[in-house]
Parts: sequence; structure tokens; C-alpha cells
Amino acid sequence: MTAQIPDEFILNGESFSLVGLKGKGLVEPEDLGISPYSSCTACWRGYVMKYNFTKNKLILDELQVNVDDPPKINGVEAQQESSLFKYHYKNLKLQTNFTGSILLAKDFIQSMYVHMGFQRPMAFKTVVEIDIKNGEIISLKDLSKKMENLRKKDLYKGAQPQSDSKRDIEEWVKQTFSLDYD
Repeated sequence: MTAQIPDEFILNGESFSLVGLKGKGLVEPEDLGISPYSSCTACWRGYVMKYNFTKNKLILDELQVNVDDPPKINGVEAQQESSLFKYHYKNLKLQTNFTGSILLAKDFIQSMYVHMGFQRPMAFKTVVEIDIKNGEIISLKDLSKKMENLRKKDLYKGAQPQSDSKRDIEEWVKQTFSLDYD
């Protein structure tokens, strides 16, 4: 397996990776009439989204996707790519109706890289939690200090299965590919 390419969020002009998700209404390709497929181990989902916070609203701005027959989205046609993805939608300007919380992170600590699934929130120096209701920011909390304390407490938490048992390995793999958090 391979570490996964995360969705990107632009907040105050800075790029963050999505490392946690709790809620409903974040755009999925299926919501747009797209059934993506994977073309490489770095993106089993077959797509990557780029969001922007514009005037406190969460907007889907770009979508890179592997699909055979891309539909128009919000009046935008897909452009052919020659990279990991067959198509790229730009300037979608599609407001989301997401309600819940997201964890966004930047300043990845390379020595904490795990070659499986999505990277752990504690593997980043800067982590923020954003509460959103119907696509609008309600609050923003800086969790960077909390992540630093977690690293000091147990640097390897979640970096590997608890044991070599089949059950522990399967649970760990499932956990690394999930963005759910408490």
C-alpha cells in the first residue's frame, strides 16, 4: 500500500491537507454523477478535491478524477490530463452544504511519514479544526499545541498495527484509510 493523496483546502491563502472529517454534505464524485476509479496506489479513491474558503463559505474549486465519460459540473467541462488523473475540473465554484467538523493540517513532519493511507493529524506541526454549518464556517480552533503534546506523549501512536495478528493489521489498515476522528 501507499500513502494517499489528501484533498486540499485553501484557508486564508494557505494550503492545508484534509486529515480528519466528521459530518455530512462534503461533495463526493457520485453526487456529481461521477464514478471514479483508481489508476495508482497513491489514490485508491480515484479523485482528489481542492476546496477554498471564500467569504467564510466552503467552495469546491477543483476536482482531479479518473473517469471515462466526464459530465459537465456547474457548467464546467473537464480538461484532459496526462498525470495521475484523466481529467481536471477547474473553477467549479460549487458551494457545499457540509455540516460538521474538519481537521486541516500543514507543515508535515517528514520523519513521521507512514507508508499507508492518510497521514495522522499529529504528524503535522499546524492543525486546525473548523466547525461548519451548511457550508459556512462557524468556528476555527488551533489544535497545533494539542498535536505537539500527543507527539511528546507517544510519537508512534497509530503509525503501525498494535500486533502482528490478522485482526490488528486489518483494523489498522482500515483506520489509516479513514478520515474519521474523535
